[in-house]
Amino acid sequence: MAAASMAGRFAPTPTGPRMTDHDIAAADEGLTLAAYGSVVESLRAVSGLRLDDYRRASVLRHLQSRMRALQIEDLDGYVACLIHDRHECESLAREILESNTVLFRDPEAYAGLARMLPYLLDVSPAPRIWVPCCASGGDVYSIAMLLAEAQAALEAPESFEILGTDIDAQMLAAAGSGGFSASDAQQVPAHLRERYLSFVDGECRVIPRLAARCEFRLRDVTRELPVGGFDLVDCRNLIGSLQLPVQRSALEHFRAALRPGGLLLVGRGELMAAHVDLFRRVAPLPGLYQRVEPQARPSDPPSEAYRTALLSSTTPGAVLDAQGGLIEINPTLLRLSGRPAPELLGQSGAVLLQAADETAFDETIALLADGQKHEIAVPLRTPTALLPARLMLSRWQSGEAAFVLAEWRLEALPADNLAAQAATLLAASLRLMSESLIVTDTHGRIVEFNRSAERLTGWPRAQAIGLGHESVLRLIGAAGAVETSPVSLCLRDPNAIRRGEEHQLLSRDGRRLRVRLSYSPLIGDGEISGVILMLEDTTEQTLLADELEYRSSHDALTGLFNRGEFERRVSAALTEARAGAAPQMLCYIDVDQFKVINDTLGHYAGDELLRDLATLLRAHLRPDDALARLGGDEYGVLLKDLEGEAGRALVETLLAAVRGFRFQWEAKTYAITVSIGVVEIDRRSGDIVSTLADADAACYAAKDGGRDRARWVSDGHDEIRARHAEMTMVGRIGKALDEGLFLLFYEDVVATTATTQVCYRELLVRMRGDDGRLVQPGGFIAAAERYYLMAALDRWVLSTAFAGIASLPADGIIYAVNVSGMSLSDDQFLNYVVRAIERTGVAPERICFEITETSAISHLSEAVRFISHLAELGCRFALDDFGAGMASFSYLKNLPVQFVKIDGSFVRNMQGSTVDRGMVEAINRIGHDMGLCTIAEHVEDASALQMLAAIGVDWVQGTVIGEGRPFDELLAHANS
Repeated sequence: MAAASMAGRFAPTPTGPRMTDHDIAAADEGLTLAAYGSVVESLRAVSGLRLDDYRRASVLRHLQSRMRALQIEDLDGYVACLIHDRHECESLAREILESNTVLFRDPEAYAGLARMLPYLLDVSPAPRIWVPCCASGGDVYSIAMLLAEAQAALEAPESFEILGTDIDAQMLAAAGSGGFSASDAQQVPAHLRERYLSFVDGECRVIPRLAARCEFRLRDVTRELPVGGFDLVDCRNLIGSLQLPVQRSALEHFRAALRPGGLLLVGRGELMAAHVDLFRRVAPLPGLYQRVEPQARPSDPPSEAYRTALLSSTTPGAVLDAQGGLIEINPTLLRLSGRPAPELLGQSGAVLLQAADETAFDETIALLADGQKHEIAVPLRTPTALLPARLMLSRWQSGEAAFVLAEWRLEALPADNLAAQAATLLAASLRLMSESLIVTDTHGRIVEFNRSAERLTGWPRAQAIGLGHESVLRLIGAAGAVETSPVSLCLRDPNAIRRGEEHQLLSRDGRRLRVRLSYSPLIGDGEISGVILMLEDTTEQTLLADELEYRSSHDALTGLFNRGEFERRVSAALTEARAGAAPQMLCYIDVDQFKVINDTLGHYAGDELLRDLATLLRAHLRPDDALARLGGDEYGVLLKDLEGEAGRALVETLLAAVRGFRFQWEAKTYAITVSIGVVEIDRRSGDIVSTLADADAACYAAKDGGRDRARWVSDGHDEIRARHAEMTMVGRIGKALDEGLFLLFYEDVVATTATTQVCYRELLVRMRGDDGRLVQPGGFIAAAERYYLMAALDRWVLSTAFAGIASLPADGIIYAVNVSGMSLSDDQFLNYVVRAIERTGVAPERICFEITETSAISHLSEAVRFISHLAELGCRFALDDFGAGMASFSYLKNLPVQFVKIDGSFVRNMQGSTVDRGMVEAINRIGHDMGLCTIAEHVEDASALQMLAAIGVDWVQGTVIGEGRPFDELLAHANS
């Protein structure tokens, strides 16, 4: 398996515009299951690619890319071409598999990885890296160049291993040849291109020395696991293209392949929120995550918690097998050993001891029993000296396997040869320090300089020793001026001790870094003998703090204030107004028909429109006015010290500015309007919740009034009060869902020719108010639909109804439940219904779903899919409120329903209106012509019942038959 690239990104130059989300939805709808199956089989014949692992939208993007390359406009035509043309199958498979997003094409990922590599090399001087889904090897060789460069900067030997894997043998063969795309080479920085790439006869090749460190193998990341112990896994642009279960499987394999604390690199746009138990983000580097170590559970043996702590400890430690072989080594021990992990893993732990102590080590390992601990005094061998230490060994049993935890506890140096060994210990300490240490003599020349200082300043130690400190330690002020040297200060004043000063440091390569500096004179024999300086790199912390502070108050898309900051300012305005300050105006702005832009042009266009409107609105406001994006397509404006006609004039200016604006996208122009709700903030204003609610209600009233207008709360429009009532109802609906205050009623439906025979029952929802009274649907359904609570309410109704129906004895009666348009448009709702039927065991043939004509027409394709799928299970369907729409009869033939419910407005008025009676007759006649059963709603008296029987309507429902009754009573009676 390999990473799926973005649509057309590396395919031949497209001849048309990029495929939008709307295009993908249309293609998804047009690509039948059979056609998609043909694509799957065609690709399977030429590669090991399994399209079931990939998100369908990712595959459709690649289909569109290939269609543009071949100038084929018809999707079915391209599928036919794919079936008969093996060469095109190979091209499509290669495009899907080809990651080819060479690291240097992604500047942020390149910069982040380049900054991270020195730290990786500090922990693992000879790192092992895995690039799954490596395709033609672009990322493998890109990382190899960066590693070689980082090791050269540290004056370390070039030592690393990179494994690239994929499922396509042909692409791996190309990768193994050392080839590097000429176009990709142009993305490589010039200095790296000159050192590591060669051009012969127009072909680009990686130099042999670098290629020798890269290995390529045929391997499937979701089915096979390579040898573990990797320091970094680069799977950029793979995770986002996979189905979630396959994502999970791959990430579990990557985690298992990494050593403790190992790193994972993913694409910037790839979301990892579903896998936080496996990897955590390394802020603020884009796309970089660290392996999460398993937490010890109460049932785990103590060894697991101890082992996890040991591997992340600053105490030198390792995990051994039962025979004393090294299987895991913590970073501290690796640094002291001076050897790469692959060189040590698998060897006896005795390699870290002097030869004379090997026998004592082996004997101790052999004698250790489960749960037993033992100490032996054995020095730890480092490249330069033996460090006095006591080795703590403890043996633990984990299932059938046993392992030994080893911990070296360093001891004080012996008195003899103290100076030489102290120097050795100092050198080891300097390597271990995460802070940068610089020591100067009395002339300000550098006499000591550790590895962290090398990374921070950009100066190799060999070059820095002997230089004047001014050449290396360049501290600059905010305006770029060089600051007073702390070394000079210390050399003049023996009491000049400073801790934690914040400075900017200009590194050798031109980077401006934020550092925390502590310094002090060195005093020997009562005199100043030099200066010691310790620097901590706080650049990332500072940038992250600045970024977090900015993000906490600003919207990421538009750069305007966010909702939290806007509400803080509104709250302050309310406090000021109560204290007698000048009134202010709060405006709630909503973009009219924004969903149309999003659905037809795609979300990129929608985002661009929101940014353009932010710029436009800001240009027509005063500097002190606050403008915020509150979420979605909604903006908030707080007009300072403005009221009355001046405020109204400014609001009208905003409306006119948007009205005159034209949004341009892909050579087309679109007119835009907004609706605005305005509330004045003065000493009479309520709290912030009611103030924002008033503005919101006024905005929706402006929309209901025709859009492209403003409504002022102070004008007291009826529609504002109605909208406010709906918004108040939202909280009551949420509470009712949480506290179980909804209940079902039922109404009987009988035949016009046998009114005592119940054929059909409609289940209806009611809500119990705080006062215990029942709230009819008309009191809460509109609010639930407007504020997106209808889907949750539908789920409650279906779940409760199905469980109740399943408990009723078979009686031949059909039970009907209503489904809203909001649920029809929910991709997950159909699956929920199927699972609810399976969970409750209700017989599908007893269920009828009522869908209003308006909902069915507004979501026609979703309604057809919903009905068709559930009809196969045996469910039935009724078209509710039929006749209320403008195109009822033309849509009826497209909906596979069994019942038509004639809209109650016609039934109520048919005795006094020939037009309404004619509508009832027409709906009944056409329904019968189509073989449907007709049901008249809201039949309120016997004369209406007789007229419906004369017309020939099949069934009737209404108060003439009986009032609605609690469903619980029916269940109790039937089950008693």
